[in-house]
Amino acid sequence: MYVLLNGDRCASCVSPEYEWQGYIDFEKLPKSFNPPQGYIATANNLVMREYPYLITADWVYGYRAKRIVEMISQQTQPISLKDVQQIQGDDRNLNAQTLVPLLESITVNTPRLQAAQKLLQDWNLQLGMTSPAAALFEVFWKHLLADTFHDQLPEKYFPDGGDRWYAVVANLVKQPNSSWWDNRNTPKVENRDQILRQSFIEAVDELERIQSKDPKNWNWGKLHTITFRNATLGKSGVAPIEALFNRGAFATSGNGETVNANRWIANKSFEVSDIPSLRMIVDLGNLDNSVAIHTPGQSGHAFHNHYNDMVEPWRKIEYHQMLWESKNVTANTTATLRLIPKVAE
Repeated sequence: MYVLLNGDRCASCVSPEYEWQGYIDFEKLPKSFNPPQGYIATANNLVMREYPYLITADWVYGYRAKRIVEMISQQTQPISLKDVQQIQGDDRNLNAQTLVPLLESITVNTPRLQAAQKLLQDWNLQLGMTSPAAALFEVFWKHLLADTFHDQLPEKYFPDGGDRWYAVVANLVKQPNSSWWDNRNTPKVENRDQILRQSFIEAVDELERIQSKDPKNWNWGKLHTITFRNATLGKSGVAPIEALFNRGAFATSGNGETVNANRWIANKSFEVSDIPSLRMIVDLGNLDNSVAIHTPGQSGHAFHNHYNDMVEPWRKIEYHQMLWESKNVTANTTATLRLIPKVAE
């Protein structure tokens, strides 16, 4: 049996404003015993109904959990540790399953737009770091949200591109003549396909401007970067000091609603805002076989060799072994830190 854990890091998670006001007794916590499907899968989505205690009213819509269940269900052999690693690193965009068929059907009549459209026709829907199609789709998604909603919503309510907007747009595309598609700033009345085409052209224009005229050179990771900022001096506003303590920018894959949840905010930038900072897979049959990775590193000292040495394996969905048995820990120890209290004179 494997236990799969992604530890998300977000700004609100460390704010005192969001601290718990009380605790639920252990016996009353949500639980599932021997579920018939043989596994439990959750990714911040609502999994229990009619639960008497409020945990949160801000559950996600379940795209990540749906993909996890999908990958588990596709297995025909007992799931291995490698299978679980693949699940944790999955970048499949379920939003693209809805929108790519529509993009493939729009008419484009220039060679450059046709070349861009072909990227989507050959795409596996994975938001890989080096993927040109991933770059095109995510830039298109930013423009689609702006073209559809910015003319009708106050700026404070502009779409952030997260799973709520996946659900909104999935419903809206079924209504090709909805008034939401119309741009109120123009005299004509736009429909769905006109806005899809407009957003697609804007995405191609942007990528040609900031990356390359050749669609094959577009790259999602070069847009979707993360900078690890020191919690104290890394946000000082003094560039030389920040350069000493911060590390990045590093290319990343995925987005906020892939299992590998590297979030970006559509009404701000493509820069990563939240990450699965800890990945852990616990082998309950052999604890020494468990693995984990935590970014950026184990040391908080900016010039220590372990300050950011886990960034690369974290980006590549690689892990280090979590040793459990004392003999294995001793055999693999490279250094020991001893904290000896000073004897009072």
